[in-house]
Amino acid sequence: MFEYARMKVKLVVAMSKVNRRDFIKLLGVTGLAGATVGLAVPVIKYLMPSIPRAHPYPVTKLVWSDGRPVRVDELEVNKRYIFFYPLKSTPNFLINLGDANGNPVSIRVTLYTTMTPLNVEPAILNLKGRSIELTITGYGRSYVVEGVGPHKSIVAYSAICQHFGCPYPAMDFYPPGKPVPLARSEIVAKGGVIYCTCHGGAYDPYRGAAVLLAPPQRPLPFVKLEERNGELWAVEVIGATIFGKFCNTCAEEEELVGPETVVREA
Repeated sequence: MFEYARMKVKLVVAMSKVNRRDFIKLLGVTGLAGATVGLAVPVIKYLMPSIPRAHPYPVTKLVWSDGRPVRVDELEVNKRYIFFYPLKSTPNFLINLGDANGNPVSIRVTLYTTMTPLNVEPAILNLKGRSIELTITGYGRSYVVEGVGPHKSIVAYSAICQHFGCPYPAMDFYPPGKPVPLARSEIVAKGGVIYCTCHGGAYDPYRGAAVLLAPPQRPLPFVKLEERNGELWAVEVIGATIFGKFCNTCAEEEELVGPETVVREA
């Protein structure tokens, strides 16, 4: 009887030790799990930051620095201007397209969000007449680039290269007949192009900013303009997404341009 009682006491003590050891292990595992979760949350937020919601495109009047509205009849032919839309950080070219003699050239071009570089001379160098209307094959969604103004020659394109995001002035518009500095191909040497000196990518503004020379594979996004009583308004961006953006208006609300955006001579 005494021996049985002693064995029972040993069993209780042993069970007590096991339970205590398991309990300590459980505390350790729980603490480690909590620390891991606590560390994982900021890491996930860093690697996968939240994307601000998409906003409607602002309907924005183009104005000069003194507040006067930009009118379609006062933009010089083949002179590029700069304005920001739809975000305060996204610059665009505003161009009244013309030929080498300064005559306005109307354009209406259908193209796609992705394309194979054309590798041909700019359309303006082989222009017959004062209008360009064509379709350029490609992939993805199709859209139409059409000029506005009295000659349907005023267009606006993103001033951020679609290859690596180089903005104006690294990428710039060179009117027909103006030599392109640092041109890496005879195709663009005579002008009539938007050329990026970062990596030699080129676009044809007379073909809706279609890609002339690689490495870009996407045309420049097109800022849709409207003429209202002779004044210019930006209302939307169509075509490929602006470089570096999940969507063109995915940003905090204060990052969008307001009811007016200033146009400056470049």
